[in-house]
Parts: sequence; C-alpha cells; structure tokens
Amino acid sequence: MSQRFFLGVDGGGTKTSARIRDEGGALLGEGAAGPGNARLGESAYREILTACERAVGAAGLAPSDMARIHAGFGLAGTAQEPDRNAIRDRAYPFASLTVDTDAFAAWLGAFGGDDGAILILGTGSAGLAVVRGKRTSVGGWGADVSDDGSGMAIGRLAIRQSLWALEGMAPLTALAHDVLDEFEQRPPEIVVWAAAAKPADFARFAPRVFRHAEAGDELAVGIVQQAVQDATMLIERLVALGAPRIAMIGSIFPLMLPWLPAAMRAHLVQPAGDAMDGAILMAQRALRGVDPARR
Repeated sequence: MSQRFFLGVDGGGTKTSARIRDEGGALLGEGAAGPGNARLGESAYREILTACERAVGAAGLAPSDMARIHAGFGLAGTAQEPDRNAIRDRAYPFASLTVDTDAFAAWLGAFGGDDGAILILGTGSAGLAVVRGKRTSVGGWGADVSDDGSGMAIGRLAIRQSLWALEGMAPLTALAHDVLDEFEQRPPEIVVWAAAAKPADFARFAPRVFRHAEAGDELAVGIVQQAVQDATMLIERLVALGAPRIAMIGSIFPLMLPWLPAAMRAHLVQPAGDAMDGAILMAQRALRGVDPARR
C-alpha cells in the first residue's frame, strides 16, 4: 500500500497557509498564499490551490502524489452551507477532502478534541466552544454583520472616526492624520478605496491604532477600548458556555492582550497547536469515519 499524506489548510481574510505531514506525523512542507476566505469566491479558490501547490513543492512531492493526499480545509466564510459546498464541490486532485470553518480547525489544533474554546482575533473574529461534545459558535458571521473586535473592525472604525475628525466631530489627533494622509486628506478618495476594499485592507490599519493608543492618542485609545469591550463580550460568552480554557488565536490578540481586564486574561491560554494541524486532524478523523464537523 502506498504511503498516504495529510494536508491541512488554514484560510482567513489575509492569508492562506498549508502544511503537509506524513502518516507518522513528520512535517514535510508548508506553503502560503493570499486570502482564503470562502466568501471571496474564485479568488479564494485560486489562493487555496496556490498554498497547497507550494506545500506540495516544499515537501518534495510530485503533482502525481496529490492523489495520495487526504486534505482538510479550515476556512473562514464556511459557516454557511452554500459557501462550504461551493468550496467542497470544486475540482481537487486529492484522495479526499473535508471542509469546515477556520474556527473548528483552530479548536482541533488548540485542544486535540478536548473540551475548550478558541477565540480568533485576526482580520476577522470568531469564537467556538466545544464542551461535552456540544459545539457552539460565538460570532464569526463575517465582515458585514459580525467580526467584533477584529482587525477589520478596528481599521474600519479608525477610518470612520478619522473622517469625523476631519469634519470637526472628533479630535484631530496623530492617528487621524496618519489615516487621512493615506488618502491625501481627501474623503472622496476614501469612498473610492472603501468600495473595493476587502476586510484585510481595513485590518492593515489596526496595528497603527494600537501604536497610537500606546502613545496616549485620544482617538486611538477610544477605538481600542471599543475593541476590548467587544472581545470581552465574546470571552464572557465562551466562559458561560462552560469552556474551561480559551485559546488565543490571531494577529490582533498579542496587541489587545495588555488592554484586556485581568479577569478576562485569566481565562486565556496559548493553543497547543495551530489551525493547520487542526485541519490535518479533520482529514484524519474523516478517514477514520469520525464525524469531523459535528454541528
């Protein structure tokens, strides 16, 4: 019997990462590409395939070896069945494929199937608790109606309040100038940019909000405090669901952690593993006939 390989993909609003391991768990290769949120449609599909192909190349495998790969995709934007199916029903060269949310893959990676919760604060945000076999989502419904406390939400608020400042409705601070200078201080330029912007485009403003907040910038501090309030709401709900621990995931968490109340920080832990290894576990569980996506 030829050797099998396992591929795990973590696709979010900013980037897609892929990892290949052999049956013994040895790391063979990794690859990365652009945004893999399923709701981005065709562009997400291309980026996911690119990340997979780069991981296969890094592993020293030939294209023909893809038929021996069992893949798990943990993707943002797949909480809805139509979006999940739109990814799953594409043509792939793998021996098998299972698809679930990036939050589910992150939980599997963080706890290996044990009780616990994860909170992703990255380009978007999403919480997931699994307690005594019951899976409960908290947030994670996308940029249009959700993503509280995320980089996208922080960046969008920074742009909105910088516009307020330009029009005399908020303090014209260093953060406001920083943001407005990106658009030559011209609101019409912001409107044109925003019409085509993706969540990751808004999220790239978030780190500078935290930098200005650390310097005491009034506008930035207010935005960070709003994000902390949103993150606290998510943490409190995950705790109320009975999660004994909450794993911190995403690029915004290290920036926000010092601002969170001590009572919230007490519930937080580092994940044991990441979403790529969680996605590999998804593929392995599916191959064993274990339901990889209990809802």
